[in-house]
Order: sequence, then structure tokens, then C-alpha cells
Amino acid sequence: MRQRGGMKNAFLSLWILLLPAIVWADQLPGWSGVAEEVVRYIDVAEQSYLAGDVKQAKRSVVSAYFGVFEERKMEAAMRMELGARHTYQVERQFGDLRKTIQKGLDSPEVSAIADSIRVAMRRDAALLDQAGIPLEVFRVNQ
Repeated sequence: MRQRGGMKNAFLSLWILLLPAIVWADQLPGWSGVAEEVVRYIDVAEQSYLAGDVKQAKRSVVSAYFGVFEERKMEAAMRMELGARHTYQVERQFGDLRKTIQKGLDSPEVSAIADSIRVAMRRDAALLDQAGIPLEVFRVNQ
């Protein structure tokens, strides 16, 4: 019982630490803002895993991928602008992170994949923004 309360406190502390990043990400325009939303979830996944909450860590990876990366159409924009092969390699990292968490592998391995995703999101968002790809271009039913 005591450990469960500790997990809640650790998770609450994590959100308090991430709040400035959340506010900052919402102020970024274009694909950079979308990338920071993905990064936010990846940060939560990594910190949850380090705190021993595997379930929350996996949930955060899924939210990063399906809830932001695909839902906000960054995946589609990358596929069109940066190519299918490149996009597949980036997408694969999300799966690698989820599987690494599921297998309970060492924290440095989880952190390395999380870092790789953060770098890819920020790099590719900058490329999409530089190319002038609008956020709305891949929306359905416009």
C-alpha cells in the first residue's frame, strides 16, 4: 500500500516538473509544437519507467504515437516530405521503446531510445516547418 502512494507522489512530482515544458510546447507554432507534445509523452514514459510504473510508461508511449504523432498527422506529413523509409525508421523507435519497457530492460537502454525519439521529433518538425508544410494540409474533411 505504501508503495502505491509513493507511485502517485512520484507521478504528481513528474507532472509538476513537466508543467513548464507543457506550457512552453503549447506556445510553439507549427510542427515544432506537435513534436513537443510527443516529447512530453516520451518524457512521462521514461520517468514512469524509471519510477517503476511500467503500465503508465507503456500508456504514455502509446499516447505519444497514436494520440499525437498519428492523430495530429505528423506521421503523414513526414511520410510525404521526408520519405516513407525515413518515417518508418522513426515510427519503429516508438515500437522499440514500448517493447523495451515491456521486457523490463535496463534504464539506460530505455533512456537511449527515448532520447532518440526526442531528437527525431524535434529534427523532423524543424524540417517540416522549414519546408512550409501547414498543419492543416493532412486533415481529413476540410
